[in-house]
Amino acid sequence: MDLVLIQLHTMKNKTTILIPERLSETLVEKKVFCKDYSIFSPNALDISDIPNELWASCAGMLVWHDFEYTREIISKLSRCKGIVRIGTGFDNIDLEAASQKGIVVSNVPDYGTNDVADHTWALILSLERGILRFNHSMLEKGPWSWELGTNLERIQGKTLGIIGLGRIGTAVAMRGKAFGMKVVFYDPYISIGIEKSLNIDRVHQLTDLLVESEIVTIHTPLTDETKGMVDVEFFNKIKSGSSIYNTARGEIIVMDDLYIALKENKIKWAGLDVLETEPIDYNHPLIKAWCEDAKWISGRLVITPHTAFYNKQSYNEMRRKAAEELKRIIENKNPLNQVN
Repeated sequence: MDLVLIQLHTMKNKTTILIPERLSETLVEKKVFCKDYSIFSPNALDISDIPNELWASCAGMLVWHDFEYTREIISKLSRCKGIVRIGTGFDNIDLEAASQKGIVVSNVPDYGTNDVADHTWALILSLERGILRFNHSMLEKGPWSWELGTNLERIQGKTLGIIGLGRIGTAVAMRGKAFGMKVVFYDPYISIGIEKSLNIDRVHQLTDLLVESEIVTIHTPLTDETKGMVDVEFFNKIKSGSSIYNTARGEIIVMDDLYIALKENKIKWAGLDVLETEPIDYNHPLIKAWCEDAKWISGRLVITPHTAFYNKQSYNEMRRKAAEELKRIIENKNPLNQVN
């Protein structure tokens, strides 16, 4: 960090952009900000590694979801005009504290809509079509037999239940229709009538979706309302033999309750790109059973490491749009995606 402080003293006439975590190279961001800006990306492993001088000097921040941007951290931002989350979720930023400091908080809600929808369907198909189980049998040089899939059912004609019909939820719905599924959604924040234009069904109570759907997929932000939403009560209401998929936020599903739901066969399968604890907690009983390929969980759970959004194009698009949004804020132009 000493090198950062030296750089700060030698570049006082330039507007400072801080990217606290994750990035060690900033080629995408430099193309947006150009020569009048200085970009500091210390790739810190802990938020306490960032010197106070850097907090105080930055005119704007591009942040990931690795650190919590609390009231204490935000109080150090004496020159900051904007904080832009490189990505969609902004639950790691204290919005109230930022607003009180006059700091605009924005995100990038539209960089990977189709990518996350595609990944959601990759998880669904890997389980609903038995891909994992068949692949595993081949690796073990087991029987060359379609009979391993005796519990598989045709996707066409099933009901796909979508919780949250935002950009990604809508993209998932359109793919579900292409598979010949009945699509139903629950989202109390979406205007009445969207179901007519999309030719899908709407329910006004979450319970109604759970008792009707064979496949349930989650596409909501993490809020006080959705945190822990998928719990023991949720699983007690869900249709027997259904499956659940989450590419939204890990803390929406209570892992202890998912463990019980799978072990007691309340649900058939689960596909997760996000987890309640990230990075993955290998000591959790569900994760332990999955790693050991316990007989009761074998072929019923697939987990990917929060990568639903990721490919080269979406990654660069996300970074570019975040940088462009922050530049708008610093230059006193109207932000496109202010969330506070």
